[in-house]
Amino acid sequence: VPGPPSEAHSAMCRPEAQPALPALSLVRLSVIMALLIFLGSINFVLVKEMYAAYGDRYAFFANQGVNALYLFYGALVVVPRMMFTKAITPEMRRSGQRRYIVMGILDALGTFFTAMGAVYTPGSMQPLLNQMLIPFTMVFSICFLDKIFGRYEASGALLIAAGACMSAIPPLLAEHDYSKLRWYSVLVYLLSNMPMAASSCYKQKNFRDREVDVWYLTQWVSWWQFLLSFALIPLLCLPGMSSPHGTPLVDVPAQLIGGWECYMERDPVCRERHCFWLLNGYCAVNVLYNTLGLYLTKVGSAVMNAVSYALLLPVTTLLFFTPFVGPVQESFTKTSWFTLAGLVVVVVGFSVYQHYARGVGFSDEETVEEPAVKGSDQAAFQERVIGMGTGPVFGSDRVPARTRTRSGDGMLSKPLLGGQAAV
Repeated sequence: VPGPPSEAHSAMCRPEAQPALPALSLVRLSVIMALLIFLGSINFVLVKEMYAAYGDRYAFFANQGVNALYLFYGALVVVPRMMFTKAITPEMRRSGQRRYIVMGILDALGTFFTAMGAVYTPGSMQPLLNQMLIPFTMVFSICFLDKIFGRYEASGALLIAAGACMSAIPPLLAEHDYSKLRWYSVLVYLLSNMPMAASSCYKQKNFRDREVDVWYLTQWVSWWQFLLSFALIPLLCLPGMSSPHGTPLVDVPAQLIGGWECYMERDPVCRERHCFWLLNGYCAVNVLYNTLGLYLTKVGSAVMNAVSYALLLPVTTLLFFTPFVGPVQESFTKTSWFTLAGLVVVVVGFSVYQHYARGVGFSDEETVEEPAVKGSDQAAFQERVIGMGTGPVFGSDRVPARTRTRSGDGMLSKPLLGGQAAV
């Protein structure tokens, strides 16, 4: 639940179970794409500004604040849907909590590591490291879901990994400002992709034949994520978890109280940094960003979705070198060229992966033989990775091959397994 998150994982009803939406004109779809890029850029800038404003001392409070606000925003939608619509069925309400708890645990770990690493991981580096969710998820899918991938999908994932390393390693090896970049923060931020990837695979495995309302599932996962994140407090004692030497447990209550004081802007420094508005604004923008991404998936096509997210990645990365991002603006140095080179490699890898994973490029009525694609058709919220919020795209099952047909609406006869985009 970023989100993470993304910041939050959630699933929506399968497309075939929902009423068809009216077709939109190219102009309106273009406006939605532009708005998605705009909101996505703001989303990733705000998450960096938020954690930089709260600092390493209050990073855990900011993480829990995001989780709590997801509960508030979600309740504003879920309660009316339960009271005045039939979107949330009795069958959904009778579903057990085990799946929600597991997703809550994994998302809690993902957003916790994000919070611990975000303060001292440069904003221009974060969107590139976020894309590592793709190769991590591929590895988990192969190991635990028995998935197979084509050579082009694998090549795209390897390019993403190479580009992320190219952007992160040279600045760490060169002389740098310790107050803005720390190696352990970058490592922790990178590792946050692992529980996110595990959560994505778990969703894919456990929602194959289940129909769950996106807001209803988000609310339950958010509850468990918020509660279970408190169980991660002992990890704050470990060196590198936000601070070089760790935080003694006896100091945690004071940090939580101090975080609340900072959120309420009773501290002059926090008031100057606009901590109240950053936390609330980030959560609101993240919900809008995820919702718009899911809407574009339903009314648009795989091509339009892939183009939107492919444009969002360089826009977000380069934005951190401009004055528009305010206090988190980064100076362009010699090592910044490695960030740009890594960006190019990641964009190429991302485009290759999206192209072949989504089946983009088939002509109408073109048929190919390949392993049948099986898995959850449910999309998911997650602010973590640019371009992963459109449904699973992780591999094919090892089942007998069948013929698939490309239809004119840009989707295969059975939708491709879609990925997620954090918490």
